[in-house]
Amino acid sequence: MPVSKIQIIKQGSLTLDAFEHPSPSLIAMKYLSGIGGSSTVTYVESDLKILVDTGFEFEMDHGQDNIARNKKLLIQALEAHSLTPQDIDILFITHWHADHFMNYDLFSESKIIMGEPAVKRHHLEFSEVRDGDTIANGVQVLFTPGHTQDHASLLLSTKPMRYNQRIQQGGIITGVGEKKVVIAGDAIISPNYYVLNKIWNHNSDFHSESLAKQSVEKICEIADFIIPGHGGMFENIRKE
Repeated sequence: MPVSKIQIIKQGSLTLDAFEHPSPSLIAMKYLSGIGGSSTVTYVESDLKILVDTGFEFEMDHGQDNIARNKKLLIQALEAHSLTPQDIDILFITHWHADHFMNYDLFSESKIIMGEPAVKRHHLEFSEVRDGDTIANGVQVLFTPGHTQDHASLLLSTKPMRYNQRIQQGGIITGVGEKKVVIAGDAIISPNYYVLNKIWNHNSDFHSESLAKQSVEKICEIADFIIPGHGGMFENIRKE
């Protein structure tokens, strides 16, 4: 059975957009306005229930107040979609950056999965997967190095989907069909970086510009839609 449901649980934000120049005052202004640079959290359902990344805000602040606040925000976001951490069979973490993995301890009953290179490099007690592995029906691991040396994304193959909209006169059903969706993590960090053909290279462990561009091309060759590491789903206009 292919993927039957894709839901953005919590849409991530970005402290430095593709058209902005980095500066302390810019980041400070973003923080003051409540933009903490969290990752997008995506729920996927096929034969298993999967959550991708954990949406931690203000990743440099590891104080107990911020940690508690982040746990509360994620639990509330799940509850808004009638979910709890205990409902999640698999937590998939795209890469070992705090905005993508902190909060993982909420999922003590879930199987936590990362790419094999990341698990080994960071000495993690998580389940390892390799490029091309299937972790659930219609859900395949896609290694996308560059942003980090061991970054991984997910390729989703959906069943024929449709959208129902209730209106006063009755309802509207829109056919969507079968789609390929890539949950890209920070391989494609936001819609603006994608449109402007830029790579986020501001992290201290940035690995390779050439590999990062190859990973973008790999995603763009197969995806009908992309869910970036920070932002909402968008159509892949580069796919031929």
